[in-house]
Amino acid sequence: MAIENIKTVVLMMFENRSFDNMLGHLSFEGLQPQADGLTPPLNRDAYANVQGGGMFFPFQRAVDEQLQFDLPHEYNFVATQLSPDPGGPRMVGFVEAYAESTGTEPNMLCDPMCFFGSKQVLITSFLAQTFTTCDRWFCPLPTSTQPNRTVAFCGQSEIYQTKFQDIPNTGDMFAWMHANNIDYRVYSDGLTFFSLYVGLWPTIFTSGRWRPYETLAADLNGPNPPQVIIVEPSFQDGPHIGPDHANDNHPPLAVGWGEDLLRRTYQALSTSPVWDNSLMVVYYDEHGGFYDHVAPPPFDQAGTGNAMPPGTPAAPVPYNTLGPRIPAMLISPWVAPRTVVKDQYDHTSVLQFLAERFTPGRPFSDNVARRAAQGIKSLSTALTATASHLTAPAPPSDPIAFSYARIGDNIATPPDSAMGQAFEGAALKMLAEHPAEAEKLYPSLGLWKTAIDQARAHNSSTAVSGT
Repeated sequence: MAIENIKTVVLMMFENRSFDNMLGHLSFEGLQPQADGLTPPLNRDAYANVQGGGMFFPFQRAVDEQLQFDLPHEYNFVATQLSPDPGGPRMVGFVEAYAESTGTEPNMLCDPMCFFGSKQVLITSFLAQTFTTCDRWFCPLPTSTQPNRTVAFCGQSEIYQTKFQDIPNTGDMFAWMHANNIDYRVYSDGLTFFSLYVGLWPTIFTSGRWRPYETLAADLNGPNPPQVIIVEPSFQDGPHIGPDHANDNHPPLAVGWGEDLLRRTYQALSTSPVWDNSLMVVYYDEHGGFYDHVAPPPFDQAGTGNAMPPGTPAAPVPYNTLGPRIPAMLISPWVAPRTVVKDQYDHTSVLQFLAERFTPGRPFSDNVARRAAQGIKSLSTALTATASHLTAPAPPSDPIAFSYARIGDNIATPPDSAMGQAFEGAALKMLAEHPAEAEKLYPSLGLWKTAIDQARAHNSSTAVSGT
């Protein structure tokens, strides 16, 4: 292990996909047999989900296209999906949760059970086959986006569900990096997810560290590249105006635009002077309701700074495991090529690694240390003492098929999703309380506000007139 060889860490977190959904094809197609993905035949008891008397099995999507619904992934639905049992989660309730949340009768090609072939996730598959895949990386909590992203960037979460709320940023990594003189930048392809943390607004507006994604390549080739880089996609639930394409892979989105963003980011890093001493981490916040056949291990969440969901004797909510498994890849000259790492990771593995690299001998936080004591490993366990790929392989240049999302169709009505409400509420509050700063950093926000005001006024007047 040669952790000192890593001078630049790039963190790229997408939204809401399971390992089997994005990387199950590695074993299914024989590309990486050592990866614990899906294996034929698919219609066997080990993969069966049962709902309404029917049995449902994984299947490969024929086309990468937008789904009909988002999939359920709040803590109560995750409990159904995991299907707790005295012997551990059985992973048989994904279709049941989907049927309950959508109010539909699922068919045999039920969205939670789908997975992509290598040609449909071209860049993800290339990176997984070329560098290191982590097939025991679980999201920290068996719940939804906001709590898991908070653990990823704070080492703990004071919330247990996703909704329109001011999320506490206690122990956030930006304050930690500032205190330890670590240079960092956040490159966002849309409104930053960190806008949901009001406590971070002074840093977002005044630090000069939040920048448009389009400046990433130039900064990587500049004289003083940052030590830690966070790359944010354009979130489907965030404000959109003009030609912007959501590319965070959050269902019901297709994944083509996310694959394009991943290719552009890898190209920017791998062709820059930073490449020789870099580590790029590609991971997902949580599973998003997609099936995964590997049960998360037991885990005592008590004492790790995380809020617990309510439970009743009639409907207990198991919060004594990690969350479901997510896709994760480590891209670097300093990882073994074409390998699968089976160490147990979660999002705090990144925070462990950052502390080992930049504050050796001092953990990121007590809560992260408590997770490490329960077996969560640092990403440093995947590093090698010698470098490979100092000349980075070029990604496939094949065209990516894009399925166009219906972004903007519903601006005449307020969003109905919890994340949509959270993003809209944060954007409107930013514009109301810090209009100059918000529009300077995100020039399209003002146009978006004008567009939704006009659309909703028209929708309201149409409703009143009955036309």
